[in-house]
This record gives sequence, structure tokens and C-alpha cells, in this order.
Amino acid sequence: MNSNDLWEALGSLEDDQAFQVLTQLFARYEQSREQYPDDQAVAAFFQHLAVIMAQVQSCNVNRR
Repeated sequence: MNSNDLWEALGSLEDDQAFQVLTQLFARYEQSREQYPDDQAVAAFFQHLAVIMAQVQSCNVNRR
């Protein structure tokens, strides 16, 4: 699948399916981090995830 197809598939997921995708993606990267602790791509995934989570949480706080 190319990235456009993945975006379309992601957009069509129901909430519980999106949660499953996120959970599985996190678990796979976590497993990779345990197996390959020096892998920069894996480290970048967790850094990006932390930034995105902070941004989303900040937006949610500002809406209240």
C-alpha cells in the first residue's frame, strides 16, 4: 500500500479499530526498541509520538 492508500484506510477505521492499530504499532516499535536499542528510526518513532501526544493533549486542554 502506498501512503495515500494508508491514509484512506486509516480514515475509514472505526474508533475501536483505530485504537487497535495504534496499540499494535506501539507494541511492534516497543519490541523493536528492546531488540535493537540503538535503532535511530525506532527512537525517532517514540520521539515523534511523544511530541504528537503533547500537542494533542495541549489542544484538548485549550478546548475546555
